[in-house]
Amino acid sequence: MTENSGTTAMEDLTVLSFRKPEEMKRLFKHFRNVVNHPLTRKNKVLHSYLNNLAATHKKIYLQNRDNVEVEYIFTTEKKSNLQRQRFNSLPVSEVPELLKAELLFTSENAKQVHICTDCSIEIELNDEEPLMESLSKHFNSAAHLPKLKRESIDVAEPIILPNLSRRLSAMGETLPKIKELSITKPVEKLERNFSSRLSSALMKHLPDASEASVDAGLKFYQEIFDKLSADVSAIDFSAQTSSVAPIIMSIKDNVYQNFAADANKNIDNDENEQTAEKPKSQVKKYRYYGPIEALIVKLLVNHKLLSLIDDRTGKLAFFCIACEYYTLRFHYDSVLNHVFSESHVHNLSCILQSDKSVPFSMREPSTEKIKEMNEKFLLSHDISFNGNGLYCRLCNTSIDSLEASILHILDEKHLARLSDELYIRMKESDPERSIPEEWGPKDLNWSKYLASVGKPPNSRDHVIIENFIKPSGKIGNFCTCCDMTLKGPRQVLFNHIRQKKHLRNAAPRKLSMLYKNHCRPSEYFASFGNYYICTICPDYVAVPSISAMVEHFESASHFETISKLIRSALYNDIDKDLLSSNKVIDLKCQVCDLTFQDYNEAVKHILGSIEHQTAVAEAKINANKGDIISVYMKGNHILHSEGSTFTCVGCKGVFNSIRSLLTHLVYAEHFQEKPAIESVFRFYLELKHNLNMLMRNKYVYYQFGCLKCGVCDADVEEGETAKRHVVSARHRENMGASYICLDASAVE
Repeated sequence: MTENSGTTAMEDLTVLSFRKPEEMKRLFKHFRNVVNHPLTRKNKVLHSYLNNLAATHKKIYLQNRDNVEVEYIFTTEKKSNLQRQRFNSLPVSEVPELLKAELLFTSENAKQVHICTDCSIEIELNDEEPLMESLSKHFNSAAHLPKLKRESIDVAEPIILPNLSRRLSAMGETLPKIKELSITKPVEKLERNFSSRLSSALMKHLPDASEASVDAGLKFYQEIFDKLSADVSAIDFSAQTSSVAPIIMSIKDNVYQNFAADANKNIDNDENEQTAEKPKSQVKKYRYYGPIEALIVKLLVNHKLLSLIDDRTGKLAFFCIACEYYTLRFHYDSVLNHVFSESHVHNLSCILQSDKSVPFSMREPSTEKIKEMNEKFLLSHDISFNGNGLYCRLCNTSIDSLEASILHILDEKHLARLSDELYIRMKESDPERSIPEEWGPKDLNWSKYLASVGKPPNSRDHVIIENFIKPSGKIGNFCTCCDMTLKGPRQVLFNHIRQKKHLRNAAPRKLSMLYKNHCRPSEYFASFGNYYICTICPDYVAVPSISAMVEHFESASHFETISKLIRSALYNDIDKDLLSSNKVIDLKCQVCDLTFQDYNEAVKHILGSIEHQTAVAEAKINANKGDIISVYMKGNHILHSEGSTFTCVGCKGVFNSIRSLLTHLVYAEHFQEKPAIESVFRFYLELKHNLNMLMRNKYVYYQFGCLKCGVCDADVEEGETAKRHVVSARHRENMGASYICLDASAVE
């Protein structure tokens, strides 16, 4: 502001923001250093202005307010009332006299201007035009040279005032540059959600759970995160994109070709569109369909079908391991036809009879018992067998065949009568009993009921998480990698994430996210594909997908590890076991050959060094040379031979097909860790791809950490994996001409 300046638009000038006393003391100390600096004292006008400003701040801060500690942030940005409430802030107009006494001058003809130090042009301010708009016009004009990129800066941060204030530049003298006091701002601030989780973990694990201690821990980690982010931003991830490419994107056969038995292909139709509208004259009657759906789901569970969420549509789906059959739920017609089919009954019976470790609801898994289970299901729908075939008591009608019975029990009239029958039975048994919660909401018909309860939760939608997609409304999604909006059904989103352009754009972001959260990608030792590990957690954390790794570094156990490391750095409470798992013993890093003066320096090395975390990751990978099965099953349970036979280490069972193997892995009771139900279908796709590659290259995983290549008739060399060995010169030479036809997905 010049000496000729007049009234300042106070409502455009400032916002008052509350901060903690420790931060205020730090800011006052920094500001006093600026005022007392020798270079500042040489400029009398500047020194006088800063002295007055410091006195003004002191008066404002020391003013008595009930239960409030105040710091003033001077900025030209206007704040809405909602923002003021969120940031606990007040407009300057509430204390005008105190500020006006310091900022206003006596000249009657004064005017407020900004002077651009780049081109020495005065920029007048007026009430009709906002401040930032007038400045922006000047910066974009031809008169402004050179064209410099401008950024708004909050002067409440500890920065050098002479270099930032345009008003001070109008005081008539060139302002000195005080390089000695420059303070670097954080490269990348921690996300609010991350900070709150880390704060909660610090409160649990720090000896002193005070607010000051938690703030000190957050500040310590922010310094480490700044360095880590700067180092990660300098890495060129273009050569590592294959390490995060999902293997299921490489399978040429899509879902329809893999499961051609599913005749119901109309995946875009909503349930409400598949039923004819009822006549308007019909009286509407709402019923409970929850117990009917429970009967169907119980039958599917007994038939060893898995319920999951379809990636392409986001709707409920079912996967039958015994038949490798996949279908959307629709009205349950497709899936019920499948479980009643002769082929399914035969496949399920063979698998259950050959594997005694898989539990079954009937006493013996013969085809007759499975059919008896189906008959009991029909009987629960009041359909029984008589001398002439099938008969429905509720509808008083005969049914020609078993296939026709499925259509009949899903008919709206039959379902309505069955719902009324179940309600009457419940009231007759206990008239005072209220409607159970599992009966669900009342609905007009079966279709509307399925539409209301069939929307699966997408809070952990791996398609969204892995591909950096943000929902942008009911009819579209926004891909942050490709900077484009995808309008239409979910199938459009699914098609987009399979394109090479998206995979190429998403890979660097995935790798950057992994590195910033102390995680690394890796390759299976005895399988084809990628998985991901955490470098700092004491337990060996290996997961098969990006979304699973995101779930891990958002988990309480991961934050517990970080908080314990921070505790070791800031207090004498040293967790030597945790430091040892990160290869730091007696203040010496075993993998980097570095010695530290104290544990503060050691923890900074563990959390902030990319090279250290990569070395720790390699050590963990070499100690756990597993395959795709051991990662999904969280342990080394299965050995395999040329992709044709699999041996369970726990029960010594031998399996000769992917169906029997996967059924054993999902249902056998002797496994302590099993794959999550929602990831079994992904597991199946990756395993099916691996069977082909293992068979083609005659791989034998005959002992933990020992993989033999049948083509080369020798174990893979040290440092090689199944995928790396395939592209080695030795394997190419032994493979001969057949290598030319090798699936390109093996080397992706």
